[in-house]
Amino acid sequence: MASPCRFLLQGEPALLKDICQLAEQEVKRIEQKYSRYDPDSLLTLINNNAGIKPITIDPETSGLLNYVQQCFEQSDGLFDITSGILRQAWDFKSGLLPSQKKIETLLPLINWAKVAWSADSVFLPAKGMELDFGGFGKEYAADKAAEVFQHHGIQHGLVDLGGDIRIIGDKIDKSGWAIGIRDPQQPDQAIKTLLLHQGAMTTSGNYERYMDINGRRYCHILNPKTGWPINQWASVSIMASQCLVAGSIATMAMLLEQNSTSWLQEMQVPHLAIDINGMESSLLES
Repeated sequence: MASPCRFLLQGEPALLKDICQLAEQEVKRIEQKYSRYDPDSLLTLINNNAGIKPITIDPETSGLLNYVQQCFEQSDGLFDITSGILRQAWDFKSGLLPSQKKIETLLPLINWAKVAWSADSVFLPAKGMELDFGGFGKEYAADKAAEVFQHHGIQHGLVDLGGDIRIIGDKIDKSGWAIGIRDPQQPDQAIKTLLLHQGAMTTSGNYERYMDINGRRYCHILNPKTGWPINQWASVSIMASQCLVAGSIATMAMLLEQNSTSWLQEMQVPHLAIDINGMESSLLES
């Protein structure tokens, strides 16, 4: 998952240890199946056959693609899992901006609407196209790990996969789990702490992978229509029933930029959004 991961649990230590191993296996299963870095993953197989042939998929993958379709429609095409190919232009360790020409060579390969998929198969129509589950895979894994714990009777704990939080169940004393939201200006500190008793919380921000050039921050969250980073929000934290839902809404809100505030308010989504100037917009549960 390329990030610190942990399970925080309350219960009988001997029982928890065995179930932790099962939950860890589930997280690793999802990573191995959908990682674009794994040469043997299903995602690599799909990408390697772009412009060649359809690849058979299972119900789990079909269900995820159906969810992706909903996000694509809800975001007016901004949540696009074919946009990961832009990493070929953006190297945030280099400190150098890509050329517009390089970006323009990649943009024709970005368009989820062109992907042919069904309950049984998926086909990328152009050679060089790719699917990238990085925008929701970790969140999905957090939900699945929580399901493992719940299936085995664990009632108190949470899953934390790189800051993507899914509550398994409230603390034994019902006091809630204290979850800090990072300050985008000082990511090692919390700008707000919330008590969660159920559900999930994720944050999408501009402070994980970025470079600052001439007073402007260029982050890893890229608009698939322009190929350039968003520049409205420093972070968006979302509370929802599932980690997958929270994560995708947070990403969509970042991508929608100036339209996201009214969008989140209209849907009554509990959130805390902080813009690049430090101004907050929030709708938090009491």
